[in-house]
Amino acid sequence: MFSRDSLPANQPILKLINGNLKFATHVAFVGVPVGIVVGAAIAAYDYVVNALLWDRFSGFFSTEILCLLPLVGMLLTGLILKTFRVSSPSMADEIVKAYHDPTAGLDYKTVAPKLAASTATMGFGCSAGMEGASKWLGGALSAFMQATLNRFKWAKPLHGKVEITMLAGAAAGISAIFRAPLTGAIMGIESPYKKDLAHDALLHALVASAVSYATFVFLRNANPYFPIRFHYALNIRDLLYCIPLGVLAGISSHAFLACLNWFKKLSGKLRRHTFVNYLIGGVLLAGIAFTIFQLIGEPATLQAGLPVSNRLLAGQYTASACALIFVAKLLATAITFGMGGVGGLFVPSATIGAALGALCDIYFVPSQPGLFTLVGIAAFTGASYNSLLFSAVFIAEASGNPALVVPGLIGSSVAYLIGAGVSNSPSQKYERLDVISIPVEAEGGNNDRQP
Repeated sequence: MFSRDSLPANQPILKLINGNLKFATHVAFVGVPVGIVVGAAIAAYDYVVNALLWDRFSGFFSTEILCLLPLVGMLLTGLILKTFRVSSPSMADEIVKAYHDPTAGLDYKTVAPKLAASTATMGFGCSAGMEGASKWLGGALSAFMQATLNRFKWAKPLHGKVEITMLAGAAAGISAIFRAPLTGAIMGIESPYKKDLAHDALLHALVASAVSYATFVFLRNANPYFPIRFHYALNIRDLLYCIPLGVLAGISSHAFLACLNWFKKLSGKLRRHTFVNYLIGGVLLAGIAFTIFQLIGEPATLQAGLPVSNRLLAGQYTASACALIFVAKLLATAITFGMGGVGGLFVPSATIGAALGALCDIYFVPSQPGLFTLVGIAAFTGASYNSLLFSAVFIAEASGNPALVVPGLIGSSVAYLIGAGVSNSPSQKYERLDVISIPVEAEGGNNDRQP
């Protein structure tokens, strides 16, 4: 039996157990449904953009016509945004902003028009990826689910902070579209900060990402992003060459972000003239696609660039072709987002990094062909996103080679240092300034915040 003196000492333990039970309940009965809903939504979105639009366009139109489709995509994007009065084309960065400012949250009225605009941008071949819309859609769906639960007293055990559930849903969206659950979870909690992590959302993000991945592959496919045929073994010479590759990637990320900001400023000046920025952006994208088609035999700047990345990985391009793809894809991506396109920057950035890495494959000759192409992806995206973790984990998880984490971390760490905190996400904060607590209790009003 407990003595009277021992009871107070046990009360903190009981309180801790009770808090952990509430936390586990929230993760199980909110995180799991979030993963299912988000995984299904991303599967549907992927089907519309890739199967219904781009795959059919690619099979029906000639290459010359495909080169013109970005002009149509940019004009459609502008028409949708202006018709529904969507003030900002930003998607992934809105999640970061809403996480830091939960009282402002997300505007649900923009969900349908932004999805339509991103479908137009990507489905018609502009240089954009699906992960931005996937992260944003996952965040919007999960935030809405949590805010709805918080309004009902009978659901008090499931009350929680909207911003935490939103970040878990965003991670679930990334996990599904990348077919990489660990990458999704890490990218979700790493994205709000430049030198920190959103620790309070970690467990929710892990659970939601795993469930979302399982749901997505059940509905679509489980094909890895980079289906390589080798199993990498660590090599000292390879690791040493990852250092100059990281330096090149960090410098290149500065050039890319400067180019992106220049086009954003130009677009801001042109926006008072209806559709002029979208028209100019579309013409430039079509011109770049047609030019690269004439030079290397394929319009390598169209869409996000995953097939191009895999051909770079397989060593199917000459050094001059790799250099041309690097420059052309960098310009096309900066134009797409600078002039008002809607979508994600990660996969186009990965293609830019792959072209840079493929050049290093040719000149540095690694122990395994294609190694520096993968490290280039990790390094360039790591610098552009201020990431030390998810970019390295991504190349390992997406290729099925866990040993690639080591060269990936070396390349991304060096590029991260060269990047010096310059980011493609304006809403990223430097680091956390508060003390994180368990995000389940309804006390203090946090659970009633609606995005």
